Amino acid sequence: MIRLAGDDRDGPKTRDWEVDNPAPERIVQSIATLDGNRWTEVSVTEDAPFRHLSIAGGPDLFLVTGESIDGEILQLRNPECGAEEVRLVCGGQMGIFERSDLVGRDQAVEAVSEFLDGFPDGFRSAWSVE
Repeated sequence: MIRLAGDDRDGPKTRDWEVDNPAPERIVQSIATLDGNRWTEVSVTEDAPFRHLSIAGGPDLFLVTGESIDGEILQLRNPECGAEEVRLVCGGQMGIFERSDLVGRDQAVEAVSEFLDGFPDGFRSAWSVE
């Protein structure tokens, strides 16, 4: 089963939410709500075999990380952007990231499509795999 989850931070209150077996459109819509303030993270998880993808940040830049079926740690990168430091709220926490570790909305949505398809052609060069 695929599970979509996210956060909703309204002042001091946090309401996490989940949807089982979401349509791809619902996942894209959830990524579109990420504003780096109230909505700061969306994750897509498959239970068996376990794999996970997190899209955090917003509204323009996103940290995309995850774990493959084989337990490899994944991060989508944008190496041509350089090492400029960027402040971004991910999962409700302010962090400082290198710009090369962040991607735009279209790249984040494409990463989810690759994840849902099981990376049929392997990992593109933009993926850091450890």
